[in-house]
Amino acid sequence: MTTIFTNARVYTMDSTQPRAEAIAVREGRILAVGSNADIRLQFASADAQVIDLDGATVLPGLIDNHLHVSNHGLKLSQLDFSNVTSAEDMLRLIREWAARAQQDEWVVGIGWNENNFADRHIPTLAELDEAAPHHPIFLTRICNHAFLTNTKGFGRAGVHSNSSDPSDGAYGRDEAGHFTGMIFENAYRPFRAAIPKMSYDELKSALRLGVQDALRHGLTSVHTEDLRYLGGWANTWNMYRELIVGEDLRLRANHLVYYEFLDEFIESGMTTGDGDEWVNVGAVKMFADGAMGGRTALMSFPYPDAPHTHGTAILSQDEMNDIARRAAAHGMPIAVHAIGDGATDIVLNAMEQNPVATHRHRLIHAQVLRPEQIERMKKFGDSLALDLQPRFVPSDFPWVKERIAEHYWPTSYAWKTLLEAGLLCGGGSDAPIEPIEPLLGIHAAVTRRKPNETHEGYGPEQKLSIEQALHLFTIGGTYATREEDVKGTITAGKFADLTILDGDIMTSEPDAILETNVIRTVIGGKTVFEN
Repeated sequence: MTTIFTNARVYTMDSTQPRAEAIAVREGRILAVGSNADIRLQFASADAQVIDLDGATVLPGLIDNHLHVSNHGLKLSQLDFSNVTSAEDMLRLIREWAARAQQDEWVVGIGWNENNFADRHIPTLAELDEAAPHHPIFLTRICNHAFLTNTKGFGRAGVHSNSSDPSDGAYGRDEAGHFTGMIFENAYRPFRAAIPKMSYDELKSALRLGVQDALRHGLTSVHTEDLRYLGGWANTWNMYRELIVGEDLRLRANHLVYYEFLDEFIESGMTTGDGDEWVNVGAVKMFADGAMGGRTALMSFPYPDAPHTHGTAILSQDEMNDIARRAAAHGMPIAVHAIGDGATDIVLNAMEQNPVATHRHRLIHAQVLRPEQIERMKKFGDSLALDLQPRFVPSDFPWVKERIAEHYWPTSYAWKTLLEAGLLCGGGSDAPIEPIEPLLGIHAAVTRRKPNETHEGYGPEQKLSIEQALHLFTIGGTYATREEDVKGTITAGKFADLTILDGDIMTSEPDAILETNVIRTVIGGKTVFEN
């Protein structure tokens, strides 16, 4: 059956036909794009379904090129500190949650950010002990690279005052060597291991919440990394197939394979590109460093506000080279989290030494760079894609200025510079680190400030136009997986994936984006969300 979407403001992102009024769809693909009269004349018939959009704005289906759908779903079902603005409120929520929990049950939460607190006070071990004296606590910072626990948590994890720090993480200690309650990077592992594992059905329910929320916010495709949360490759693949195909949720999902599960993945007999239009395989995911919040992003310079540290290398150069070689031997590119310029050096070295002809390596975040690194990335040509997170600007500023040497500013959080260098860039949220809403990412790229602020933006010279920002979340989301021929624009022959809004973000003032709502999400010609 043919479906006609008519009476709309269609922004195709296709330079050969940038504007239209109507779209004809059949068997999941776009048949034609044009005026209301032309499309009706060509495709209207007795059995055609005509959907009058009453002047709504139609965009190519929005794509998030880096997030964690399952962890976002888990966040929706856990203690959430995203909107907390003081340590006192954080402790109050812990007390309330603990009062409802069973004796000795873990209190698990996510999303705290001391930079949103007026005094930047992080709850101490004593305060956490007082808030939940009968429950172990494990609270993940917004960046997912720092954590909090209490005395019961340390005990459950088998970590004691004489325990040594692992090579890829640390336990926070005061000047006397006593625990502060802080945990950094991969030192979290014994705590995760001590928390009772969720069942397959419980994890699948959390994943369902994440998928449904993505659809609700207009996402039609995602690039997601879930193996660490869902228990490995087989679980992840099966859950997505059961939800997206079996339950017809339809969100298109490309999966990054976390390197610690690479052996299991190779045994499955699959490789990058395998799967179908709904669920398919991406690159091998690694971390080169941590995050700015905990000063674990790896820099080539000391932190100005903490000169004793350059950050943390999660993998050494030799370790990353070895994993990249194994991936390349299996026909897979690598996708590496690198926030600091020191981490980017490690990543680019590994990519240069291990090219993959038919796929693109991915540099995730590209947050603090040196000019020569941008020139180095340009030499990759068609074989490198960057995953950018515009929402990191309003989240990290102004406090992040204290942590980056001034002469690095021109090439830090420099989305416009990267685009003008001709690099292949896509936009993502890194949810649950940032909100999953792509419209908030577009707003951040255009304004470079928080929604409630009115100044000219942090680094205003790096502001993007609405069209450039939309490019990141449409055609930009296809680069990493070489899917430019099937997604990203409203063009005849491509998937009929559409995000439909109640306002015209292309001609409105940027702050009007914040008042704009997704009213329909269409994937493969089928409406999967309608408001």
